[in-house]
Amino acid sequence: MFPSFVPDKARPLAARPYLVPSIYLICLVGSLLPQGKLRATSVTLLVSYVIWQIPKYTTGEVAQDVLLPVQATLALFQWLDYFALHSENEFSRVKDAGKVPQTWRERLGRNAGLFMSMRGIGWNWKVKNVPEGPSPQTT
Repeated sequence: MFPSFVPDKARPLAARPYLVPSIYLICLVGSLLPQGKLRATSVTLLVSYVIWQIPKYTTGEVAQDVLLPVQATLALFQWLDYFALHSENEFSRVKDAGKVPQTWRERLGRNAGLFMSMRGIGWNWKVKNVPEGPSPQTT
């Protein structure tokens, strides 16, 4: 399929479990920087560099060698969609509609929730035909 992602006998055997979490961390920390072309370019290039490191080593298992670049590339696409191509203020939780986070902790919490939500449940965007979650019971 993609010869650069298929395990090669010449690649050193070394599991690098920190690469994908480091991509998410780079994106979350990058989301705290001021919006603009510099943020979009620098974080995109840094994430691309980390993704470029994945095929240099093999885990010894074909499934993991194929899945790691795919997962990392999806994280890059999320970064581009949420923070580079759109303003992060376009997205909000339904319960916090119209509220803009003021502190870096509020921004980090909102951006982490946005970045980890794959189907958009509870956000002002969501995948079509996904039912609403149950409302929390108050006692």
